[in-house]
Amino acid sequence: MKRINLSLIIVFALLVGLSGCMDSDNTDDTAKVKENEVAIENYLKTDSAGSKAIRDSSGLYYITRLANPSGQLARRGDAATIKYTGYLLNGTKVVSSTVDSKTTFTFPVEGYQYWGGIERGIFLMRTGEKTTFFLPFYLASGNVDKVNIPAYSPIRLEVEFLKTRTEPQQIDDFIAAKGYKPANIERTADNLVIIRTNTVTGDTIPAGKAVSVKYVGRLLDDTKFDERTSTFTTGSAGTIPGFDRALRKLRFKEKALIIFPSALGYGKSGYNTILPYTPLQFEIEVMQP
Repeated sequence: MKRINLSLIIVFALLVGLSGCMDSDNTDDTAKVKENEVAIENYLKTDSAGSKAIRDSSGLYYITRLANPSGQLARRGDAATIKYTGYLLNGTKVVSSTVDSKTTFTFPVEGYQYWGGIERGIFLMRTGEKTTFFLPFYLASGNVDKVNIPAYSPIRLEVEFLKTRTEPQQIDDFIAAKGYKPANIERTADNLVIIRTNTVTGDTIPAGKAVSVKYVGRLLDDTKFDERTSTFTTGSAGTIPGFDRALRKLRFKEKALIIFPSALGYGKSGYNTILPYTPLQFEIEVMQP
């Protein structure tokens, strides 16, 4: 197995947003990296499949327990769904996807919101596979004590990769689950979806028009993140593209459900509680100006 490349560790840790966990002034970090490597390699000697472990360039080790060569690979921006359970190397269970009655965990691929080991590990699997990952501290909980994870702890993470869905697929799943009929759906080539819920005649709203809009914004799992009545000027830079484009396809007094991918929303950065690569839905009513 290759030795750890410390410069790669630093770059990778920054990429996955772990700079808050890594203290650059802490001289213990370099020594702890080596200690983690030794601890993981010693653990692998006790695992019946340990000789099959592969060390990734990021510093994690992994063993494919169940392979599925025909499974799908995750791609940037997908919603990847996994089951996972994490343990200290002494066997103490410290994390799990089973939280609040949920048994799975879905996250935006390359959204860099979670442990670096999860962000990196998803690219080392296909759907239908089960993998054991051994994460050094800088790809797990970091160099500070957490509620049940001591600082600098390497983690054994058992992961099952259930599915991966592109944003258009997520929108399709939402439409199917809600039972909307194709005849009522208007969809553009870049996946802006408009489902009108009343009938209004007249001209659509032009660019440069001030309009008052009553709306409720939700994620596709129906989690509400905003609700208000606000005034927008169509065609202006201050409105997210999907919302603005939908308004210009509607008429005053018209009501609709609009759905669009993150490319027409908050993109790869997200906004407040909205994660990167998140499709959005809005119930809107265009009021009189």
